[in-house]
Amino acid sequence: MNSTSTVRVKEKIRFDINFHREQNKRILLNSRRGVIDEGDQNDVFTIEDMQNVALEIVRKKPRITVNDFKLLKHGLLNGQEFILAFCHTHGAVDSLLHCASSKNEAVKLVAIECFCNMALGNKKTCIKLANLITPYFMVYINSFNFNISSVSIWTLGNLSGSDEDSCRLLQNQNLFGALIDRLKSSTCDEVILNTFYALKLFLKTYIYHLKNEELNELLHICLERLNSWNESFWIVYQISCRQDCAMLDQNLIKRLFLCIHTDEDMLDIKCIVSIIRTFGNIIAMDNSGNSANEFIIGLHNEGSVIRNILIKNRHINLNNECAWLLGNVYNVLKFTENEINSSSATNNFSDICNYLIV
Repeated sequence: MNSTSTVRVKEKIRFDINFHREQNKRILLNSRRGVIDEGDQNDVFTIEDMQNVALEIVRKKPRITVNDFKLLKHGLLNGQEFILAFCHTHGAVDSLLHCASSKNEAVKLVAIECFCNMALGNKKTCIKLANLITPYFMVYINSFNFNISSVSIWTLGNLSGSDEDSCRLLQNQNLFGALIDRLKSSTCDEVILNTFYALKLFLKTYIYHLKNEELNELLHICLERLNSWNESFWIVYQISCRQDCAMLDQNLIKRLFLCIHTDEDMLDIKCIVSIIRTFGNIIAMDNSGNSANEFIIGLHNEGSVIRNILIKNRHINLNNECAWLLGNVYNVLKFTENEINSSSATNNFSDICNYLIV
């Protein structure tokens, strides 16, 4: 292969990598969008259009209507440059916040929805929004209007997923504690679901800055909801990554296996992924071997349930994660020979591998 051909191959590989990276970034972005208006799609919406919409909102601030926000909601979904075009229009963000404080709840809701999509901006934009809107939205998350509460929580969740600086500003207003309170007290499914979403992003970005007592409180709440909310399993997994919470022990392994036994029909592959990762984290930090032995005993009893779910989802390859879990079990037991000799379960270590490697 000559030098010209080598250059072309490298360029093609670079193009493919960049294309897939942007594609994956877009998929992630779409999953975090709180409001998508399918009826207002317009493929020719331009930056200039966004600037005109922003100016209209500034000029019509005293008499803004719900319809005036439709173009804005769609425009903010077009990418970072459209969000920046709005934010750089003098007075636009302040005017939008004014509308989000309206006594007209329809206008208030649609303005909050715009902020929800704007919170997908870059780091600088999110820090600016966190400084500006957090005091207001911390009030809105407790609104008796469930729609306003739900979208406000989603918005703060999007800001949480930006970076640690944004999370620090949010935590200065006690966002984490407020989300825990919402999880405990709310009776609205949408509010609870969005609270789980916000907590997941907040923990992903800021978990190592949170107090152990706060994490234990959230862990306790999620354990109570394992039988009713699948999202609880993922939060439990995230907390297990800290590995210094008092409740992360063999008793939690028993609790998770009990859920597998009693709620087999409710569990899906996402639950199994989080459960497998939680098992691995707990076993890795327990050098006594107690958690490893508890896992082996539980897997002998409920392993067929896990195996069936893995088989039904063969298109999702979890062999590496399952091998990592089994490796943690083996490594712990290897250094605790007394446990190996005293536990009949460990004599069949190769058998338990068959439950997870499918």
